[in-house]
Amino acid sequence: MSEFKIVGKPIPRHDAWSKVTGDLKYADDFSLPGMLFAKVLRSKYPAAKIISIDTEKAEQLDGVQAVLTAKDVPHNETVTKFGQSTEVGKGFEGLYRVLAEKKVRFMGEAVALVAAETEEIAEKALDLIEVKYEPLPGVFDPLEAIKPDAYPVGENNTNIIGEFGCHQGDTEKGFSQADIIIEDTYKVPFVDHVYLEPEAGISWIDDYGILTIRVSTQVIEHFRDVADVLGLPHNKVRYIGTIMGGGFGGKEDITVETYLALLTWKTKKPVRLVYTREESILCHSKRHPFVMKYKVGAKKDGKLVALDAELISDAGAYPYLSPWVTLYATVNAAGPYCIPNVKVKAHCVLTNNTFTSANRGFGAPQPNVAYESIMDELSHKLNIDPLEIRRRNCLTTGKALSTTGQVFKTYIALPEVAEKAWKALGEPAGHKDENRKIGRGLAIGLMSYGRMTFLHDSSRCYVRLESDGSVLIRSGIPDLGGGQISLLCQIVAEELGVPMSQVKIYHSDTALTPLAGTTTATRQTYMSGNATLKAAREIRKRVLNKAA
Repeated sequence: MSEFKIVGKPIPRHDAWSKVTGDLKYADDFSLPGMLFAKVLRSKYPAAKIISIDTEKAEQLDGVQAVLTAKDVPHNETVTKFGQSTEVGKGFEGLYRVLAEKKVRFMGEAVALVAAETEEIAEKALDLIEVKYEPLPGVFDPLEAIKPDAYPVGENNTNIIGEFGCHQGDTEKGFSQADIIIEDTYKVPFVDHVYLEPEAGISWIDDYGILTIRVSTQVIEHFRDVADVLGLPHNKVRYIGTIMGGGFGGKEDITVETYLALLTWKTKKPVRLVYTREESILCHSKRHPFVMKYKVGAKKDGKLVALDAELISDAGAYPYLSPWVTLYATVNAAGPYCIPNVKVKAHCVLTNNTFTSANRGFGAPQPNVAYESIMDELSHKLNIDPLEIRRRNCLTTGKALSTTGQVFKTYIALPEVAEKAWKALGEPAGHKDENRKIGRGLAIGLMSYGRMTFLHDSSRCYVRLESDGSVLIRSGIPDLGGGQISLLCQIVAEELGVPMSQVKIYHSDTALTPLAGTTTATRQTYMSGNATLKAAREIRKRVLNKAA
């Protein structure tokens, strides 16, 4: 095959010029005539009963157009089903509330909404809402939350919302054959996404009565969820995704959209909502803290023979994507190493901490800390070079993932990549200060990405060749800032032999573009890239047949 002319080449992105000139509009840059400004009243307690909410003073404030609480939400409680039972774990249901009703479950949980003529008036209205709370003890340590008699965060008598496990071989026999056994507990904390652009959006009702939301999101398919909250048909809600100023998984869940929709539907006016940096950090999801108990056995030559691990993830106050993240951590618990005898148990537990959900790596980084720490300890105790002990155990083509038994049929370049990375580090340079030392380290990780067949993953794309030779693409792909829309343009330009300047793309609009699924897990290159390629190839085929 001849070398690509456009794909894989360092060409300017479609949005590069508008970004560097400041012309590109992010969600925070949009405004409409007569627009109202929204604010969210949030709980000051992590766990408390709501005795009463008095909004009368706020409603009477001049300039306030709406004050909403849970009683004003048509469908305040929603139940989401997550997947089906598999060999690793069971499917589950998660209960969510748009606004807290009888109790709050984490500090920063939304209690009331305000829409006013100015941002200052909206802020003042929040101060006038009187909420009486009765503080509850709460539970903040997942090791305490998992106990049978723990304070119940949700409606059930247990805080466990997901349990998963993998079992390969005979761990008892494996440990009996080990020359060395290392057992330890590892903990990793919350991690915030800290994207440059906080959560933001604007909503309005168009001339056809369609509730339209322009928002910074990784998932435009949430239009269905917003419609369900309002009790509207799905075709009455439209999402328009903006170019994002970062997301890293934090904009996979609904952020401002439902609040915007409720206030616009109530006032029949455009509404704008932008979180402050403090508000964003307080109330959006975090990477999961994990407690990981690991026991690993190895021979004198460094070969791993057994692993017994227990993982406990802190879901925070609501499930969101926590069970899926815990599932991924379970599957990745042995890392990229061949271990013949493996047993992994994992629990996903509710606490009264801020809720956790998707973050880069989606469950893979946490166990990485545990198994790489153990590999370093084995290296030290067995006096084997850190790279060498990894090389002796790492996965290669034809071998199976230790947790699930999945055989890797495609080429695995891990040994070569590790060797090159180590050489690239070079020898540590000396330092003039004798009190300071410079070290070099190497760690190897394993993660899942791309697509999930058991979620029936799919993507669609529309490509049209115009009469003048220019090309139009329509795709529901949200652009996370990683050049996703330029990727599709490159594929089409390459396949049809047209310059990039002749390719135009409309993206992330549920009314105009075919749905392409989430911009997460590096899946858009695989899914939307292939959907676009198939469409472009069909056009090329038809053109060539016509020419013949």
